[in-house]
Amino acid sequence: MAEIGNNHTYIIADLTTAIGQDKIVQAIAEQHFDLLINNAGIGAVGKFTELPPEKYQEVLTLNIETVVKLSYAYLKTAKSGDALINVSSSLAFMPMPIVGLYSATKAFVTSFSEALWYEQKSRGVYVMALCPGIMTTNFADHSGGGLSKPPKAMTQTPEQVAKATLKSLKSRNKPTVLTHFTDKLFALMFRFYSRKAIVSTMGKMGSNVNR
Repeated sequence: MAEIGNNHTYIIADLTTAIGQDKIVQAIAEQHFDLLINNAGIGAVGKFTELPPEKYQEVLTLNIETVVKLSYAYLKTAKSGDALINVSSSLAFMPMPIVGLYSATKAFVTSFSEALWYEQKSRGVYVMALCPGIMTTNFADHSGGGLSKPPKAMTQTPEQVAKATLKSLKSRNKPTVLTHFTDKLFALMFRFYSRKAIVSTMGKMGSNVNR
């Protein structure tokens, strides 16, 4: 933790549990933060009926329940100029079989955050649904798999995503931020596709997921 310097603190909390969530809620209540980033999340790679139900419960708890609970705690005391960033995914717009529950939770996060953006803007509080695409992290491995050798042009580093996020945070003019141009392109193209075509296309991509 030396990387963050001496003027920072941290809390160790398992956000898949009520006890862990309450630790963060208490911290928010005791100290004012001008920015909250709900970044914790997990995926579950595999056909829906082939994974244990406890895995799905973990995904639902972390990706939805925790986001809702912490968003509520933060926005109740937020002041004008403050900001809330809920990290979603480009898969919120492109449901992918094999990671269907993950895609669905991110669709929830995006819709939820967009609604909060509208509700809170009159208070001067900014809410962003951040939708990165494929990133060069260990997220896919921790979730049970990932695309086999995704094209480099489709990936971003955490630093690139952070830079795009800070740019949008400065302008504060959009409720939803896709950080990669390919995801923006796909999201635009899919507006003209039928839902069947979108799911079929993403299903073919899902067949390239290593498990």
